[in-house]
Amino acid sequence: MGELLRLADVPRHRTKEAAAWLSDALELAQSIDRAVKQRPLPVDHNALLADIAKSAKELTKRIERLRWHPVTHHAFWRSSVFGPVHHNRVEVHDVLSTLEKVVTAAGTAKDPGKGRRREFGKQRVVDMAFSFFIRFSAHRPSGTPTGAFAKFAREFYSVVTGVDSEEHNGLDRQIRQAVTRRPTEHQRAQRKSAK
Repeated sequence: MGELLRLADVPRHRTKEAAAWLSDALELAQSIDRAVKQRPLPVDHNALLADIAKSAKELTKRIERLRWHPVTHHAFWRSSVFGPVHHNRVEVHDVLSTLEKVVTAAGTAKDPGKGRRREFGKQRVVDMAFSFFIRFSAHRPSGTPTGAFAKFAREFYSVVTGVDSEEHNGLDRQIRQAVTRRPTEHQRAQRKSAK
């Protein structure tokens, strides 16, 4: 933590506040990083959901086929497991409606992405580093790969993930995006420093 505070060149009178904010930011960034790494690839995610939808559709068809076999149909719906379902045909419809909702839920939960997962977790970590940097650093952030913010962001990323950022294609793109996508953060920081 001391190295991060030094890299950000936090003014001495703000060190305690900055250390508390940085501690919270590191903890949050680590949980985001873990969640992103646990997230399955879109193809795996979608395959599981497609299997659920397929099973629900197949079960619906099989239940509907029972109508053509009255004895089996009657025995199935009169089962004590269903409770009052066999007394009220609307509830039979509710069971089928629930299966239809399962199919719909599986379809809407699909990940529209294809192929490799975008490295949005990397961007989130760099965005958190940027938020800290503009609040507490004596330096003005720039999107250059050799600037003070870039050095801070790389160290922040390394602390959060336990991995050197250069092992994963660097962070140059994420650093540029953090600086260009967050003009409101700049404005807020400037207003705070003017007070």
